[in-house]
Amino acid sequence: MADLRKEGESARTDGKRPTPQTSILRFAGMGVQLAVAIGLGVVAGMKVDEHFQWEHPLGTALFGLLGLAAGMYQVLRALLS
Repeated sequence: MADLRKEGESARTDGKRPTPQTSILRFAGMGVQLAVAIGLGVVAGMKVDEHFQWEHPLGTALFGLLGLAAGMYQVLRALLS
């Protein structure tokens, strides 16, 4: 019988559920991805603060939030796919 799935649909239509270990690893990976994105944003912001010699850590805050937004985008994209 022909495969009638639309492009982009998940292959998990056979009724099999992922094992608990697979789910844990998937969510742990998302957490690590989010932490790395925020961490990279903060490090980049610290470099910007250092370069411009700002009195307040505006670059750290701004780039940290940008990292958070990028990380959340990745997590939500993974959850919705």
